[in-house]
Amino acid sequence: MKKFVSVLVVLTLIFTMFGCTKQQVKNLEEYNNANSKDLSMLSVKNGYIVNENGEEIVLKGVNLGNWLLWETWMGFVPEYTEDWGYYDTLQVLLDRFGEEKTAEIVKTFEDNFVTEEDIAHIEKLGFNCVRVPFWYRNFMTEDGEWLTEDYKDNPGFLRLDWLISTCEKYGIYVILDMHGAPGGQSKNHCTGKAGRNELYEGEGKMETAMMLWGAIAQKYKDCKTVAAYDLLNEPQNNGGYEGDYSWAAESEEAIAQTNKAYDILYNTIRSVDENHIISFEGVWSTTVLPNPIEKNYENMLYQLHLYDRDKGMIRYRVKELKTARKDWGVAVIVGEYNNGEYEYYAQKQYDKNDISRVKWNYKTYNAGEQWGIFNKDIERIDIKTATYEEILEFVTENTKTEKFDFNKEEMSNLI
Repeated sequence: MKKFVSVLVVLTLIFTMFGCTKQQVKNLEEYNNANSKDLSMLSVKNGYIVNENGEEIVLKGVNLGNWLLWETWMGFVPEYTEDWGYYDTLQVLLDRFGEEKTAEIVKTFEDNFVTEEDIAHIEKLGFNCVRVPFWYRNFMTEDGEWLTEDYKDNPGFLRLDWLISTCEKYGIYVILDMHGAPGGQSKNHCTGKAGRNELYEGEGKMETAMMLWGAIAQKYKDCKTVAAYDLLNEPQNNGGYEGDYSWAAESEEAIAQTNKAYDILYNTIRSVDENHIISFEGVWSTTVLPNPIEKNYENMLYQLHLYDRDKGMIRYRVKELKTARKDWGVAVIVGEYNNGEYEYYAQKQYDKNDISRVKWNYKTYNAGEQWGIFNKDIERIDIKTATYEEILEFVTENTKTEKFDFNKEEMSNLI
């Protein structure tokens, strides 16, 4: 009997130390984290993000995808084609209802999809950072003209102003993510319109991107709540496409084009803002990114997106990030991740190695159980046939988080 008890005790200890696969599953109201409200300008020192006191800050965040740039696969609009994007949705609405009514639909959706209650939820859940994907059309027309003459009235800047000021109240840093650059930085639909990738060689596209990043940097150069500028989301994510500009992600041409763009945008920002961290994303490896020492880049955050669902690949990508930190002195971050059944395992790897990370995504429609912390399955509304009043009612009634299900199982995997 004593031998049996001893074995049981040992097994219990082993299970406690190594066997648990996730944290306790809790309901939303059981989370009560409180962040420090003393945010300071972040910078990079010896490969780590630090505050103004030199203390290391690990960003643990969540993406606000589908808010300022709708992604159809996790949205409420039908996937009329395989690569239907936000550009296509807006074009249907503009053709049917005109600019004023389309703007009202978009404003109503954005007013309700992310509210102050959501930022409060994000703090309570234990996050200290949000990454906000936006695209040029939040600020500009397709031709690169500002939507308003004064930045104070520009709907894109108004959204960022609101988000930044609200996040400051809850001790949450903000990463500004150019998810859709003028002309598109890849052929993927997540840029807003599939099949383009015209940023690099399209007439006037890079100049427009420079104008936009320059304006953003000028406006927020002294803002301590802004953690970093994420210059281009997943550049050269061209898988499955052919034709002009369809360079394979890790090909010589793709690397050359992307790093040239990074250099142009880096210098555009640094001409007005020497304070903020700048992030370059490697698709799908850090090895495609430039040596920042050779380029005299400072205050750099190198980024990967990890959707690997294999322990070996997760460890391999983490090792890449650690190598970039060691060899180049850059801070590192997993800017998006969803690791399936290995979510908790990946979290432990990130945590053990002090790697910042931002979960994809905060809210989703019709995307399955693991993509959103809040999910909602809903019948998609046919914007090609529904009336203006029906669409407006839909985005009023079906967007607030109280109408979504809290994914407590998925949240239990996150640290």
